[in-house]
Amino acid sequence: MQIRSFIFFLTAASALFFACNKSEIEDTSIDDFGYDYFPLEVGRSWEYEVDSIIYDPVVGGTAVDSFRTFIRESVVDTLLDNTGEVLYRVERYYRRSDTLAWQIEKVLTLSRNEQRATRTEDNLRFTKLAFPARAGQFWDGNAFFDDTRDVFVAGESIRMFKGWQYRILEAGQPATIGSLELDDVVTVQNADNRYLNNVLELRLATEQYARGVGLAYRELFILDTSCQVCCDGDTGNEGCKSIPWEERAEKGFRLRQRLIRYQ
Repeated sequence: MQIRSFIFFLTAASALFFACNKSEIEDTSIDDFGYDYFPLEVGRSWEYEVDSIIYDPVVGGTAVDSFRTFIRESVVDTLLDNTGEVLYRVERYYRRSDTLAWQIEKVLTLSRNEQRATRTEDNLRFTKLAFPARAGQFWDGNAFFDDTRDVFVAGESIRMFKGWQYRILEAGQPATIGSLELDDVVTVQNADNRYLNNVLELRLATEQYARGVGLAYRELFILDTSCQVCCDGDTGNEGCKSIPWEERAEKGFRLRQRLIRYQ
């Protein structure tokens, strides 16, 4: 089972969006756009603890597997893209225990301009933040790729990015993440389809960025079910709807990524 391949997978329409929000972005009365929620410079690094649970359909039920990994991302160089924008080259490492040596897993890029902060990995370009970074700001963070594409988890296909809509829930708030006390955090809701009362699919994704630090927390609930195991496929049954997703899920994953140190 290619666990790492989905865990670390684990990031023109856009121009139109920002044009439509021009009045917000170019408001000269704004003196803090929040650029330092996404700090970029060679030499920075972040280390995370990642807890994951995989749901895998098997004959007669669902196999559930949980595990912990550690990842480290280090900014090692800069380069220019074909438009002249500066990209920061990031090397990503992983290990299954904090006593083991780091192994390189992939290379990705980060960038930031006056309008947005971007992360590109596995040939997918994500708009992680839109500026000004303030509560109520919203954007299509997956505008640069087809969000109906399939992602494979434990050999099963799932439309991970279906219906995502990015929105800043709050900004400038303190947060405790693990042992870290962070004074100024912006919380971004990447996806939340619970308002649709969708019995078969759960898409819930949240990220938190700390001022002067960067990504501090990430949480994903990407789960699908046919309700065959729990309710014999009777999705109209009110009892089925009341079953927690942790018990109803037949495929997908849950992930929590916490920052443990940075420099």
